[in-house]
Amino acid sequence: MKNNLYLLSFIIITLVSCSTTKQIEHDLEKQSDVNNYFRGFVVYNTKTNKEVINYNGAKYFTPASNTKLFTFYSAYRTFKDSVTGFEYATLKDSLIIKGTADPSLLYGFEGNKTLDFLKNAKQNIYLVDENIDEPVLGSGWAWDDYAYYYMPEKNQFPIYGNILNLSKLGDSITVIPNYFKRKISIKDQISKRRDINKNNFYIKSTTEVKERQIPFKTSNQLVADLLGDELGKKVVLIPSNKTYKFKEFKSVKYDSLYKQLLVVSDNFIAEQLMLQVGNKVDSIFSVKKGIEFSLENYFQGIPQKPRWVDGSGLSRYNLFTPESLVYLLTKMYREIPAKKLFSYFPVGGGSGTLKNYYKNVEPYIYAKSGTLSNNYNLSGYLVTKKGTVLIFSYMNNHYQGSSSERKKEMNEFFIQLYEKY
Repeated sequence: MKNNLYLLSFIIITLVSCSTTKQIEHDLEKQSDVNNYFRGFVVYNTKTNKEVINYNGAKYFTPASNTKLFTFYSAYRTFKDSVTGFEYATLKDSLIIKGTADPSLLYGFEGNKTLDFLKNAKQNIYLVDENIDEPVLGSGWAWDDYAYYYMPEKNQFPIYGNILNLSKLGDSITVIPNYFKRKISIKDQISKRRDINKNNFYIKSTTEVKERQIPFKTSNQLVADLLGDELGKKVVLIPSNKTYKFKEFKSVKYDSLYKQLLVVSDNFIAEQLMLQVGNKVDSIFSVKKGIEFSLENYFQGIPQKPRWVDGSGLSRYNLFTPESLVYLLTKMYREIPAKKLFSYFPVGGGSGTLKNYYKNVEPYIYAKSGTLSNNYNLSGYLVTKKGTVLIFSYMNNHYQGSSSERKKEMNEFFIQLYEKY
């Protein structure tokens, strides 16, 4: 009798699930008939190991920050434990340091040991004049966004996240780092926040600014000057010399970078991580080399080979499919303990980029959003009322207007999945 009851329950659950799937697919078709933008939706059930929804899953989309999922996994597979903050060599009264693309220095990471080590050094400090092996801005980035917080430059020895923080209350201006205060001009009218090729910054005289972040133009001499200001002693830039025998200095745990990368969708950290991957696997600070290695070694089974050109997803050249994102998320789910994995992600209604969306009495969405103008995507994990983990990728491209309607539509589908599976 018990066996019959279990069988009946299984049949009912299966029928309800199938009905939900059919309804969602029908609604997607119906909406596509009246809307002229492009969407794809794939859902995979980890309990049955079966795909339950596939709508345009093999089509290519502009992924925006969903690209960071590939960056995360590439770094996670490449590195262990702690970040190499810099490399150093000691010669008599000289401490020679060179950058390792670590993004954490003076960028809000508690426990970073770099500054204390350098402050306590008794020797004269010299910074090796070396650069990354590619342009400081990524291929396919919007050139006229250079002065906005989300597009800092890449470099080998970043400091302050390569961004200045500015606030203005009346005639009082606060700038971090203070080094740039003399570079701020107050004008009645402004057409730009910063000169494109120089560190000259502008703010309108009538504007009150609580907080504004502006990327600065990087150079190794500037890094030496900023670091010297912070340490209270001169840091001298010197030519590279291959005869130095460098040691590694560890700064922060990689986990802290991964959480910042995904929870707040940090473009700067994404690019610096892929520079590190490139250097680790090919001894060259290159996002391109990091991507090439990762595609060849970490993603051999990917359903559709992506066009992957940067770490952050700022590039409009990136192309990924929903099936490929679900493939990656499934790999991650199988290889990383669920509690640890979910801790890296924004939580619907709880944290990061999803704090104000996909709310529920019990948090049930752990996912990475991806937003560019006219594009909104969300890929991650949905934990149903019954505790089933569904892996999904929902991608919307080329719609007009804001993303609020897309989020509303998506939330309706997610609730159905939450209730029925």
